[in-house]
Amino acid sequence: MTTTELKKRLADKHYGEKEIRLISQTISPDEIYSCLFDSDKRTADNAAWALTKLSKEGRTFLQTKHNELIEEAMRTKSTTKRRLIMTIIEKQKFCKETIRTDFIDFCLDKIICAEEAVGVRSLAVKLAYAQCSLYPELTAELKMVLEQLDAASLLPGLKSIRKRTLNKIGNLKMNDNNKINRT
Repeated sequence: MTTTELKKRLADKHYGEKEIRLISQTISPDEIYSCLFDSDKRTADNAAWALTKLSKEGRTFLQTKHNELIEEAMRTKSTTKRRLIMTIIEKQKFCKETIRTDFIDFCLDKIICAEEAVGVRSLAVKLAYAQCSLYPELTAELKMVLEQLDAASLLPGLKSIRKRTLNKIGNLKMNDNNKINRT
């Protein structure tokens, strides 16, 4: 299938779970990934969804695109695409040496943005924790942000992830070398 044919197929309609899985299993991750940046919203959204359904080998390919995915998550105007890309990034590994402070700031901003979709806000909490837990001072900042959220006014999904993350932060202990031990 050519890239043009794939773009036409992805733009064609909103796919169901079964159809999107078939696309992710029969088309190369590189071809699907190239459609992620298409100017047509439906094409890009469907490509993002297909990328969330990739096999382990496909996810390995996406790890090589980690920074590009972060850039697109921060740049896109599509809430659907942002949520799906953040879902992909959540499954990836973060290394202390390659943490991006701009992405941490983006996640912290999304956590407190009441106008943002609850799915994006919840993923922002998870992604902020994945990054901040590597540094004690950032973990303290995340804790402060989460404590500032009015739990009573949060939707159940966000309230739950907030509580679980605060519990995880509470379980982190500092050792003598100022490193975090996960207990």
